[in-house]
Amino acid sequence: MNLTQVRLAQSLLVGSLFMGTLGCGVSSTKTMPLPTSKQSDSVESAEGGLASAWDDIAGAKTKLRGDDVVVVDLREVAESDLENAVKLLSNTSTVSELFLPDAAWTEGMVLRLAALPNLKRLRVYGKAFDDAKAKTISGLPALIAVTFQDTSVTDDGASVLAELNELQEISLMNSPVTDKVLESISTLPKLTKLKLRGTKITGQAFDPISNLPLKDLELAETDFGPEGMPALANIVGLEKINLWLTKIDNESLKAFEGKTSLTVLNIDNCPAITEEAIPVIVSLPHLKLLHLGKTSVAPDALPQLKPLQELETLFVTNLGLEDAPAKELEAMFPNLKRFEY
Repeated sequence: MNLTQVRLAQSLLVGSLFMGTLGCGVSSTKTMPLPTSKQSDSVESAEGGLASAWDDIAGAKTKLRGDDVVVVDLREVAESDLENAVKLLSNTSTVSELFLPDAAWTEGMVLRLAALPNLKRLRVYGKAFDDAKAKTISGLPALIAVTFQDTSVTDDGASVLAELNELQEISLMNSPVTDKVLESISTLPKLTKLKLRGTKITGQAFDPISNLPLKDLELAETDFGPEGMPALANIVGLEKINLWLTKIDNESLKAFEGKTSLTVLNIDNCPAITEEAIPVIVSLPHLKLLHLGKTSVAPDALPQLKPLQELETLFVTNLGLEDAPAKELEAMFPNLKRFEY
């Protein structure tokens, strides 16, 4: 189905909602007469009963804002019950965030979702969600957050994200995308959060990421290596970076030297990082969280971190730090709220 066909189908489905075919509590004073008081009572009763109706779907989880159902999570709903859950979803016009298992993504799902006027965040999980299914979300241009987690979506399927110009957050965790995915999303003007944990990225083709207005970037559990560090350093307003279990080293970390925008640096389980990296780390004066666990930093070098007076969380686990020096280290940081060694 091409984008024109999706738009036409959307219009037809939304029209049917206004006529009461699928909708419950969806109305428009421009196109429909005002209901009688008896009809109004019926509509209010239907809206008020949505939360209770969701309680009848085993495994479904919801969150309310007032009486409105704004978050729906179907990940723990049995496959045999998903059809009923999806039908109820069509009536839940107030939902803004949706968690779906791959089994729920049947033909026509994107049309149902397009008829939800408040839907802004879509999160899909499971290997059966593939490139063909991913591409159908081009019919949901108002989304601000998309998650394809533990899916079969590759660079090809993820290219659809380039069509969603309102995106602020993307998560492709544990999906088989590579560095090429950055070409697809490099023009998104509002993207501030990107999770690529457990993907097939390496950092060898990371230049496109420099163009993104990212604040929060996760590259954990990947083969991301030194080649990509200069591109990360060029992201002007980057505040949080998670490099846990990546292949960076002391030399590549120098790309971050003096990067005052950073407030979170997680280099846990990066064994190539030693105490030689500390001068670079202390050049990041606004760090509030630092994770050095399972690096190769010598315990007696940790007092060199003292210039980081804004630290609120410090992890120096699995470095062999003894109790007495640990207490001395903790006392160096007056704003520390969490300290683990």
